[in-house]
Amino acid sequence: MEKVDLAIVIQETISRCSQNRIGKKPPVFVTLAPVLTRVPWQNRTAEEFVRRFLYQTLLTSDADATVEVSLRRRSLLNDLNAFVGIKPSSWIQLRVAGRGIRVAENLVDDLFSEVGVRAEEWLGVAGSGTRLGIFGTIDAPKINMVFCIESVRHRQQCDLLLPIADDDPTPNLLAHGATN
Repeated sequence: MEKVDLAIVIQETISRCSQNRIGKKPPVFVTLAPVLTRVPWQNRTAEEFVRRFLYQTLLTSDADATVEVSLRRRSLLNDLNAFVGIKPSSWIQLRVAGRGIRVAENLVDDLFSEVGVRAEEWLGVAGSGTRLGIFGTIDAPKINMVFCIESVRHRQQCDLLLPIADDDPTPNLLAHGATN
């Protein structure tokens, strides 16, 4: 079990992108929950995905539009828990939002694939600007992550949700219906 410091990953990625991006850079506002110092995660998939996703998003975003990045803990999301079939003690939510970001399902699929995770399912509602993707590791042990893309009035919002089981040495999944 590794402890991933997502705050440091976010800060390093923003700095790296700032150095590598040619021309004008978008303003980036970051909000980090102070209690999220180190997140338990079974392998490096979450850390690597966050690094690659944030870098690509910042690199391709409109330089004149602000990008907002936030990291926070979410309590139980019962509807999502039931839908995905897991029972974490909480979720970690990374949100990247702004008018100038351009993220599509195929980019998310490619970035997850690069870290050994595949799309199990993408869902959406006709007429809605929201798409929900459920991703799982290709090999054992099984780890799920959820990704949501929402586009409303020329503003895009992307949420990565990581299930965390604080009391369990394996934060990946507690089988739906299992008892502790």
